[in-house]
Amino acid sequence: MPNQKNNRPSDSILTRKPFPGSSKVYVGGKENHLHVPMRQIKLSPTKTEKGLEENAPLLVYDTSGPYTDPTVEIDLKKGLNPLRRDWVLSRGDEIGRASCRERV
Repeated sequence: MPNQKNNRPSDSILTRKPFPGSSKVYVGGKENHLHVPMRQIKLSPTKTEKGLEENAPLLVYDTSGPYTDPTVEIDLKKGLNPLRRDWVLSRGDEIGRASCRERV
């Protein structure tokens, strides 16, 4: 729920808890400095004629951003860390524009 004073979400309502039965992991991307967030989901065993058979965890792309990573400090007023900035600028195809912070 937005704070009525400034219409911005407050830090107190930000969900930081990990999803049950899963953990956040990172895998290397094509660029060495980029790490792709994934969610490793623990699966229940499968019943077979021989008994229970364990299943390997399921790895899926995690779209939750840094908000579900307990090792990341979150400050809603500062915004996200520009992790890809140098990589994007090094391509030479970026059309520059002022960021929200620069316009304020």
